[in-house]
Amino acid sequence: MNRSKTTFQSSSLYQKENLNLSILVGVISLAMVAVSIYLTQHYFNVKFPSGLSSGSLCNLNAIFNCDKTTLSPLGAPFNIPISIFGIIIGFLSFLGIIIKNEEYEKTIYSTLIVNALGCLVLFFYSLFILKGLCPFCTIYYLLSFAMLYLFYKHSTFSLPNLPILLIFVLATAAIAYITQTNVNKKIENLSSIGADLIKQYYELPNLGRPQVESPFKLATATNPAIRMDIYSDFECPACKALSEQVPAIVEKYKNQIEINYYYYPLDMNCNPEMKNPLHQFACKAAYVASCVPNEKFYEVHEEIFNHQNELASGYLDQLIKKFSIEQCVTDEKTKKTVQSLIATAQAFSLSSTPTFLVNGVKIEGALPLDQLTIIFDEIIKRHQNK
Repeated sequence: MNRSKTTFQSSSLYQKENLNLSILVGVISLAMVAVSIYLTQHYFNVKFPSGLSSGSLCNLNAIFNCDKTTLSPLGAPFNIPISIFGIIIGFLSFLGIIIKNEEYEKTIYSTLIVNALGCLVLFFYSLFILKGLCPFCTIYYLLSFAMLYLFYKHSTFSLPNLPILLIFVLATAAIAYITQTNVNKKIENLSSIGADLIKQYYELPNLGRPQVESPFKLATATNPAIRMDIYSDFECPACKALSEQVPAIVEKYKNQIEINYYYYPLDMNCNPEMKNPLHQFACKAAYVASCVPNEKFYEVHEEIFNHQNELASGYLDQLIKKFSIEQCVTDEKTKKTVQSLIATAQAFSLSSTPTFLVNGVKIEGALPLDQLTIIFDEIIKRHQNK
């Protein structure tokens, strides 16, 4: 009997009388939960912002950027943020310390293998398809592999216990369903925060217009009710999300809105405010956009954002050849044009991109289109009632 018990303990991670090992498993499990909670919160902040300002310590540069994954198709398949599954796996791993059951451990071991395979798929998808990595996702990947390694070293793999596995699957499905229902409800009720958004907008200070008029227009109007001045970076994923809203905005508010594009590359090569290298091709992209004829700016603006993941692969050089602007791109005058627009941002204390002014009111981040139209509709209504 004692011999059987000893054999069981030697092949079990949860059953070992090793305080340090239990603490390590607990710390890694809770770290997986914490990182996943942050990522889930980031998803909701990006998709359903409750106010007119935003920011995230998860967006470091063009390579390490959470928005790349949050806004990608795999960020929330079927409207379920994928980070929810990280919370579940971390919690189940921690629960094993309390339960100390051999069959439970077998099932967790198998679950961690599946989790690790999923992490590999997401890692390569991010690196090679999205051309970037989410910093907190990467931390989760590392924690997942560390946990799996502990099981590899201190446990014995065998097939999972089917009843326990079924409980795992049903619990996960229930949580996923509740989350999906919540997300769908948020999507349906976006307009319900309209009154609060309008109140916030009209309580914010009017900072006025940029000192220099941008020659780069996304929309023009003779007597616009709405003037939108966008400070943007061609390598910024959230800026791309905002750019994708522009066609719908232009279509809905034709002849009522003027949209001016201002460069704010997070790139030391042309932005003197940048002290560290972040986006390596943002200045070059701005030069390319500046060199094309003004009537083609909208087209090139769309093209560059549509090929954002290819900027490091020579796509900008293709555009330079296409428009025969080799000399213009390297001309010092072009750099000065870009820098003159960058300099106007100082008056508005920019801390992130995109940042845009709506009739002089500063809004940070890419708001959902439904929320933007709530503000725009109110502006037009008040403009017409004057």
